[in-house]
Amino acid sequence: MVHTALALCNIMLLGTFLWPKSNYVPNAIPTPFQEAISYKLDVLGDDVRLTDNGTVVPHYDRERGPPSPELEAAWDELLQYSNIRLSRDELGADFRDNPALVELSDGSGIYSSAAVFHSIHCIKRVRYMLYPEHYHANKTTEEMDELKKHAGASVVFDTGIKLIEDTEHCLNYLLHSAKCNADLTVFPMQWGAGQRIPFGIDQGRHQCKDWDRIQDWAKQRSFDIYKPGLIMHPTLGWAYADGVEMVTGVANDTLLADTLEKEE
Repeated sequence: MVHTALALCNIMLLGTFLWPKSNYVPNAIPTPFQEAISYKLDVLGDDVRLTDNGTVVPHYDRERGPPSPELEAAWDELLQYSNIRLSRDELGADFRDNPALVELSDGSGIYSSAAVFHSIHCIKRVRYMLYPEHYHANKTTEEMDELKKHAGASVVFDTGIKLIEDTEHCLNYLLHSAKCNADLTVFPMQWGAGQRIPFGIDQGRHQCKDWDRIQDWAKQRSFDIYKPGLIMHPTLGWAYADGVEMVTGVANDTLLADTLEKEE
């Protein structure tokens, strides 16, 4: 009887030990950023804040608002280390044997980035569409068509009025990123002083990766992608020989890896 009870206890303890591991695997996809990851509790910026008397006041982050030199500097700071060099081993099994990776001509690694920088890039591009008179005032029709293709947006300009009908490419990526990361921090609805409709204001503390540490790590691996001769296509030569394109990374071409597979 005693042995049976002990066996049952062992099974229960084993189940308690295994259940979290089968439902939560924090390092299921290894990342070279692992050493830079630490967590902190933070309250996210939100559209509105309530004053002590219950009225709503705007809340502005550094990256929010109409175009200005200060705002552009804030966005540049977010993306300044988005181009990083990694080794094939650091890229992991998903990419290690890919024959078409962009190897830097100085032998220092593979031209890489991280998904978070793609998300920030997309947010920045969508934001540009909110101020076309500033960011795209001198664009030709062809350049605007290419830009809209990248942002996935259909924009109608009519005497300065802008209508953003769709932002499929970037918003779809951001949607999947939000679902993938699924921040489950909860927050209650609250009453304001001057209207009947409850406010949904996220004032909860979120478990966030420390962005400064991520930036510090990326800084050590960052490089200037426009350095002459550094990024060389195997048959077409220097990637930026024709100048710096505003739109980069648009997947409107056949991947070299796919071409090589067909030749084999």
